[in-house]
Amino acid sequence: MKINMVSLGCPKNLVDSEKILGALGAAGIEISDSVEDCDAVILNTCAFISPATDETESEIENCLGLVTNGRRLFVVGCAVNRYGDELKRRYPNVTGWYRLEEIPALIKKLAPGAALNLRTRLPTTHGFTYLKISDGCSNSCSYCTIPSIKGPHRSFDMNDLVAEANELADSGFTELILIGQDTTRYGADVYGKPMLIPLLNRLSGIPGVEWLRLMYAHPRTIDESVIEEVARNPKICKYMDLPIQHVNSRILKSMNRGVDRHRIIEVVKELKHIADIALRTTIIVGYPTETDDEFSELMELLSQGCFDWLGVFPYYREPGTRAAQLPQLPEEVISDRYEKALALQQELLKQKNKERCGKTYRTLIHARDHQFVGHAEFCAPEIDSRILVDQGNLVLGRIYDIQITEAVGTDLRGKETNEDEKGGN
Repeated sequence: MKINMVSLGCPKNLVDSEKILGALGAAGIEISDSVEDCDAVILNTCAFISPATDETESEIENCLGLVTNGRRLFVVGCAVNRYGDELKRRYPNVTGWYRLEEIPALIKKLAPGAALNLRTRLPTTHGFTYLKISDGCSNSCSYCTIPSIKGPHRSFDMNDLVAEANELADSGFTELILIGQDTTRYGADVYGKPMLIPLLNRLSGIPGVEWLRLMYAHPRTIDESVIEEVARNPKICKYMDLPIQHVNSRILKSMNRGVDRHRIIEVVKELKHIADIALRTTIIVGYPTETDDEFSELMELLSQGCFDWLGVFPYYREPGTRAAQLPQLPEEVISDRYEKALALQQELLKQKNKERCGKTYRTLIHARDHQFVGHAEFCAPEIDSRILVDQGNLVLGRIYDIQITEAVGTDLRGKETNEDEKGGN
């Protein structure tokens, strides 16, 4: 049997997909990179916000058009958890539907009689890979569907994570990107206290691991000890993903973020004490009842340039959330604020990338698309600017000293330096 996998959504979904492929591969099933050359397709879905749900439905329709002549389509993941009954009615030709907690049943369906092994992964990236340290979320933000899809926050066993990290390092991965819905909460549910720092210390000791990167740090659960560890530990990238969503205290309270403006400013200031730190954040514009002044307050903070990377989301009214019950803003207001935030994002990015020109950064080469593609400590792969290198003698998965020569759109272009040319960071 040959299996093809289509994975939608976030890196947390990608890890699930890689574990499904690893389990099937360990059971003797061949993995195909072509829908046309396979016996079955597995579609791992997303339904976090409306555009993700639309993409899931479009991909189901696309796969159904390709899985002809006896081929089968299995749909799994977040969209099944959230909209399973409705999707089953709309797409009766799908062979099987599996919720997140039913992934083992899907594997047994495709590989009957084989030993179930969800510890094996088939990574699909080069040089860097994701380490999912927890799943689910207990924050209950008023706009968010994740708790209803994935359940409460669940930290994974530290020994299992270290074993997985060792296997990934042995396979040649030099950067581990720690992910979860709320990474800075790690361990509180299992060990009775936050255990992110002990986990980071153990991961730092793994031979071959050069970089550890923290994503999805919540302003409520990050504390001074974590910030100190990022500053102290040379293996941890001087980079922090801190989704603030907003800065106005009234909006933050309505969002149920558990922090106010003062706390956000305080955390950002503490992080900025770390030399060469790069900060990423995400914001939501057009949240119900957001006034012009409250939106201006958010824009004013962002215009100060404290964040190197900014993800902008328009508010989506998601069924089943508390925010959906609030008075909604007109679509044209949301769209106008979204466009203004995007324009600010582009201006800030242009200025930040201009400042990086002429400097040299250790760069992990992770892809090749006519030219080599890499990223440095200050930029996460797949979401921030890429570093493009026009050379033919680089090796995927290795770190090189790359001097930034120019900004190209939202990306950076660079060249490998000789020993006597090295400088900058």
